[in-house]
Amino acid sequence: MTGREQRIAEIEVLFRAGNDRMLSWPEMQERAARGETLVCFCECGRRRCRKRIRLTAEQYEAVRTDATRFVIAHGHELPDVEDVVEEHEGYVVVQKHEEVRALVERLDLRAAGGDDDP
Repeated sequence: MTGREQRIAEIEVLFRAGNDRMLSWPEMQERAARGETLVCFCECGRRRCRKRIRLTAEQYEAVRTDATRFVIAHGHELPDVEDVVEEHEGYVVVQKHEEVRALVERLDLRAAGGDDDP
């Protein structure tokens, strides 16, 4: 794994951690329970990205079942480090290349049990 691949994966994990935290807020949980569309951060590898995407909690959770997958805005894919595996209106799902699997799995807060920490 190159330093660039690692840096991109770490940025994506940070955006995903932000989404996980935000989706745990009571008001977001209420909206999710009603099946409303939620606004999340683009989880792309661009450190300065401020793009927002809209999807339901069910759609987000479908992506989160695999630590190597991230939800990003259209056009934010980085083909040299990830593959588009799904395309939806308003967002795409990418899967990291195998070289960074161990890194993103290790940094996944849900896998580490860290999503309940204060």
